[in-house]
Amino acid sequence: MERKKIKKIVHAEKIAAGEVIERPANVVKELIENSIDAGAREIKILIKNAGKTVIEVIDDGVGIPPEEMEIAFHRHTSSKIRSIKDLESLQTLGFRGEALASIAAISKIQITSRTEENELGTQLILEEGKVIEKKSVSCPRGTDMKVLNLFYNIPARKKFLKSNNTELGHITDIVQRYALANPELHFYYVHDDMQILNCPLSNDLKTTVFHLYGKNIAREMIPFEYTDKEKFIYLHGLLGSPKIARKSRKDSSIFLNKRYIISDIVFKAVQEAYKGTLMVNRHPFFILFLEIDPSHVDFNVHPKKLLVRFEDEELIHSKVHEGVRPFLKKHFMREEKVYVSTELKEFMGTDSSSPKSNTEHAIEEIESGSTVIKQETSMDSLNLPPESIQTSLLDHVRGGLTQKKSNLETLIREKYIVEKNFPRIKLISHTGQLSNKKYILLEGMNQEGEEGFFILDQHAASERITKEYFLELLKSSKKQKQKLIVPLKIEVSPSEKYYLLENLSQFQELGFTFEHFGGNTFILRDVPLVFDKTINPSIIKEIISDITEIGKEHSFSEVKEEIINYLSCHRSIRGGEDLALKDIHELLVNLARCKDPFHCAHGRPVLKFISFKELDKLFKRTG
Repeated sequence: MERKKIKKIVHAEKIAAGEVIERPANVVKELIENSIDAGAREIKILIKNAGKTVIEVIDDGVGIPPEEMEIAFHRHTSSKIRSIKDLESLQTLGFRGEALASIAAISKIQITSRTEENELGTQLILEEGKVIEKKSVSCPRGTDMKVLNLFYNIPARKKFLKSNNTELGHITDIVQRYALANPELHFYYVHDDMQILNCPLSNDLKTTVFHLYGKNIAREMIPFEYTDKEKFIYLHGLLGSPKIARKSRKDSSIFLNKRYIISDIVFKAVQEAYKGTLMVNRHPFFILFLEIDPSHVDFNVHPKKLLVRFEDEELIHSKVHEGVRPFLKKHFMREEKVYVSTELKEFMGTDSSSPKSNTEHAIEEIESGSTVIKQETSMDSLNLPPESIQTSLLDHVRGGLTQKKSNLETLIREKYIVEKNFPRIKLISHTGQLSNKKYILLEGMNQEGEEGFFILDQHAASERITKEYFLELLKSSKKQKQKLIVPLKIEVSPSEKYYLLENLSQFQELGFTFEHFGGNTFILRDVPLVFDKTINPSIIKEIISDITEIGKEHSFSEVKEEIINYLSCHRSIRGGEDLALKDIHELLVNLARCKDPFHCAHGRPVLKFISFKELDKLFKRTG
């Protein structure tokens, strides 16, 4: 094999730019950081075609002197650091000196900037990083950076950009994070002449949350702070109540020294602090600011500066948990204690802390299957023959337990048999529903005529029924929606607002009628027939949020079936829901009438069959 010579890569700057610039959102991030570092009080972000054709960021910061304008677009030039030592005391967001050079290498740029000391500003026009025009212009103090036709000279990279919904979603997420990190700044964000966000400057983080997420979310968030002076750690921000917990952890924000970061260590510490307050598969919603000595953290481990390395990860985890947990106990856990107490009383039928009566001791003996009577009750005192001891003892205690069910079958269905070296067992309920309220046991024959029993997943079965009903409604010419008794006012996030406005007609096809009320507020007037007329606003908010997430990567039409699957899932009987015999009967009849009764909307199994022959083999029976 012939050895090839080492040579300089042609247009290497375009290839290297990919480390920092993968999509329009990366450009927006770098330019916002520059504006913040320049001391701006107002930042305008003007986007066209989801940033693919125009990204313009305008600020009222200190501006760039004329003699430094061209240097700013050279690689590894910066006004923020002078050497690697400066990273140990980093106070700015940008520091690598790569951003402008990288952006310029893969786009056309027009930049106009003026400092306070200069009467006129300077305008540069660049293509592929080279200045093709420079002139003096009249302009306000600050910088106006316009990035045009991103990746125009790298077609291979351009074709990998996602749909406008996806790219705009990433941009909106970036703008929201920086608005949260800097409530003292005014952020104004427009896409294709439609205002997505107008977040006026405010020194109150909760006011910013109100502008981004609406009053219902802001109302459920409580300010907190924690300081460890010895370790030079300061924590503050907003912690959300369990009522606004999310399905995804990505909605929460973590800022380290005012820089937005993604940190498993910090998030895990907060999640653990919330333990005992959240439902299964839910994540806390919070906005957390962590301020530490810059010398104890390395920001320079990720091209986009999202991931960081802490000098002492265990310390950070410990301090975050230590700061958050007591606050949560004080504000969100009192209600939970009452809930748990009620549950225990209901389950035990008595106060577990009070002394047990003789009657209760006797019942425990029967429930455990023991023939030996302990404590206050003995065989001698009852004067009964041994063979009748259990039945007679039950008769003996019935008089004092008028509220308890009165036969052994009921007792063994409700209480476990507890004996040493024996499993905790009891009979299943009369309905066949297992105690975890997810599965139902049924007896019968499969399609081949084999006898045995079935295990039914109640949620999967209900989901299949709802999906087929929903699909029939969409195919038919019948009215597919119903008017709400009282129209709902729904507040959404800026990205959800854009998605709704872009897809109002598609939502209407599914049976939802939304009207834009103004700002981030919509009025919901109709819902699909599969929903109740008295639907809870929080359920609709959750549906919008999840559908927006589903549709981020593709157009609405491409994910329509996935959205129908989601709606079917949301409207179905849940795992953990208690069902009466009539509910189970109705579920089985409706499932039997489905075109595909054996799979849920997502393709998971609904029924599992185990034949008696298989049971015989399991217990090594041959006859």
